[in-house]
Formats: sequence, C-alpha cells, structure tokens
Amino acid sequence: MAGKKGKGFSLGGLYSWITGNMDSFGLTDFSAVVALLLIAYRGTQDPETFWQMGAFFLAPLPLVLPVLLYKLWWHGWMEYIQEDKYWNRREYAVLEVKLPEEITQSPYAMELFLRSLYQTGEIDTPIDQYWKGHVKPFFSLELVSTEGAVRFYIWTWKQFKNFVESQIYAHYPTVQVYEVPDYTLSVPYNAYDKNCEFDMWCIEQELQKPDPYPIATYVSTEQAKQDLDEEFKHDQMSSLLEFFSIMKAGEHAWMQIIIRGHTVCPQATDKGPGHPISITEWVEVERNKILALTIDDPKDDKQKANFQRLPEGLRTEVKAMELKPHKQMFDVGIRMIYLYRNDDPSLGKQKVGFPTALRVYEHGSQGRGLNGFKPVFVIGPFDYPWQDYFGIRRRFLKQQMYDGYVQRQYFFPPIGRKWIALNVEEIASVYHFPGKVVQTPTLQRMPSKRGDAPANLPT
Repeated sequence: MAGKKGKGFSLGGLYSWITGNMDSFGLTDFSAVVALLLIAYRGTQDPETFWQMGAFFLAPLPLVLPVLLYKLWWHGWMEYIQEDKYWNRREYAVLEVKLPEEITQSPYAMELFLRSLYQTGEIDTPIDQYWKGHVKPFFSLELVSTEGAVRFYIWTWKQFKNFVESQIYAHYPTVQVYEVPDYTLSVPYNAYDKNCEFDMWCIEQELQKPDPYPIATYVSTEQAKQDLDEEFKHDQMSSLLEFFSIMKAGEHAWMQIIIRGHTVCPQATDKGPGHPISITEWVEVERNKILALTIDDPKDDKQKANFQRLPEGLRTEVKAMELKPHKQMFDVGIRMIYLYRNDDPSLGKQKVGFPTALRVYEHGSQGRGLNGFKPVFVIGPFDYPWQDYFGIRRRFLKQQMYDGYVQRQYFFPPIGRKWIALNVEEIASVYHFPGKVVQTPTLQRMPSKRGDAPANLPT
C-alpha cells in the first residue's frame, strides 16, 4: 500500500530552509521586517549617506551572490532528487499490531525487535546520496487513538514488510499483524480550506538536556525484573495510553516515533554551527565538561581531571552517558498530532495533555537529574500580531506538520527537523506492547491468543 506522496520541490520547503538559517543566527521574521523598516527610514532622512552605505554593502555582491545562489540551488536539488526521484517511487506499508489479552514479554522484547530495524543500507556511495537521492531506511512506530480506540501501528517501506512482520512474531509470538489502509488518509486535513471539517494542533518532543544524557527507561524503573508479579509492575506507557483513551467522538490523537540508524546529532555544535557530531563524540564532550570541574586551575597543564573527586551525582551522570552508546543508537523524531471536528465547541480541549504526555520518562523536573522530554510548540503560540499576519504562518505550519506526519518525513527536506539521539532501550521504553498490567479499557486487544493448530487435527 502506498502512502501519501510528497509534493516535490516547493516554495514552502525553501521558506523552511531560509527561516531555519535565520533561527540559527537568532533572527526571526519580525527582526527581519524591523531591519528593513529601519533601512527604509534611514534612506528617507539622508538619501546621500543611504546610497553610499548601499554601495558599500553591494560591493562584495559579486563574491557573495554565487555562494548564495549555490546554496539555494543545492537545497532545491536535494529536495528534488529525494522526493521526486526517490521518495515518490517507493511503496509503503502500514502494519497494525493486534494485541492479545495477555502479553508476558517485558519491554526488552521490543528492544530486541528494534535492534533488527538498525538498517544502514541504501547509501553506499556519494552518487547514491547526491545523484540518485538515496536515504537511509527509516521506520515509524505509531500509537493512535481513533475517537478513544487505541491501536498500535508500524509504518515501513514495502520491501521491509515481511521482514518487520517476522521480527514482531519472533519476539511477540502471541500478537497478530495485518497490513491495513493508512489510517491518516481517513482524516483529511487542509489548513487552507475554510470548509475543512477538522482543526488540528501539533507538538514535537525534544530532550531537556544534551542527547548523551539518557532518559528514565524501563531498566532504571525496574520494569525489566522478570521475577516481579504482574500486580507489582508499573508500565511507563500506561500514562500515555490512558490519556489517548479519553478522546471523544470526533477526536483523533496520533503519535509517531520515526527512527533510522544513527548518523550525527544536529543539535551538537562542538565544532561550530553546521558541524554536528556523532553521539559518541558528544558523550566525550559532555564527559570532559564534567571532569573539568575537578581541575582547580585550568591554566595549569600539569593538573589532570580526577573522576573520583566528582560528587556522587555527577559520577552517576558520567557513567550513564558512557553506557548510552553501548546499545544501538537511532536518530529519532517524535511528533504528536491532535485532530478534532471544528463544528463541535466541546472538542479541542485535550491539547493541554500533550505537552506532559511523556513526563514519566524524565529523571527529574526541568532537567534535574539525568534527562527527560520537553515539548516543542511548533504551531505558536504567537504573542504579537506581527508574528503571524492574518494567520498565514499558523496555517503554513499546521499544513506542514500534517503533511510531515502523513508522509512520515522528519530527516530530509522539505520537512526536515532537528532529531534527537536515543538508544534501543530508551525507544523501547516509550513504545512497546504493554502487558496485562495496563488496564486501559479502550486499548484494542484480541479476545484470545494467537496459537498453532492442535497436533492431532485430522488431515
């Protein structure tokens, strides 16, 4: 089954690229407008000085313009080959995982499944990447509430469909997996259509502290203990599942965790802007920052950092960071969408729960301790009228986030975002198939286990 295709090169993608570069320099749309107004005002007050200043700034234009044009061309080229020549020619499959009444596996089973999704193929040479538009394989782990009915889905390239199914059965033999129509296409949304029956809200999730710091996982919360009775277990996912279950008729809650084998950390800028580093390098950077606290005189080259001089809390942080890359690392994008009918004023109230939906995965409030998630409010809020003239920016962002979800895009143009780095243990803590300890009434389960036919069945 094919998912919704991309739209090829777009002005929206170019706008995202330009505004993204503005943000990296601390600029906003408003600051650009103010700067243009000040320049225009100066020109009316002193035309001669204004033209002299203009000539001064335009003098290096022959040197700057080719670089700018090259950057614009390169962005458009990569967007074109990745979408039109590669992305749009792929077939996709959406797999629904139906759960039995009882699952005895811990989240470690999901961790083993995720290890099989660590794929590094498709990009073997620069020609594959920059001429053919190849990208690394990626997958989307999805939790969906359709008017309160909660289901699990996995989105994959068609070529991996059978492989993904086999790996799910290998670690969860009692579930059932079916290829189903893409549920997103049953809830169409168009931000520019005044007659659209749905409105939407969206957030993404990032980490409170640098990526090397791990979040609270099922291991750190002792869910991994096999000798625990079911009644004493506590599943971190239960909070999210219960929240998704309270959606009313006309409300839809979607969460996707898009993953691919780790490349670099775009939010790490140890080598300066535009030079992200890998998680292993970033761990070393953060470790050295903490160890530097044990040096009394930084100018004394003979003095060395001493791990034993660190307080117990900082030693715990260093050990946790060093252990994180020991398991398979993934680039991860987490996006949550809330759609609701706009003809019923009683709907649209559940958006308040999304920012804290993953609060159970933090070690301490607001970055105290190790790490945790925090929401990224993609669609506003816009506090001043000049931040969003006539709602143009809000509509653009809403449509971009909806299209990004439906197309499962996160890592490349035109909807490229800054991802985070998590290992399989962290991802399995956020997304796994829960056991009987989770009593969410609207979680869709099968009435019986999947099993083999009796051995004595007559043939």
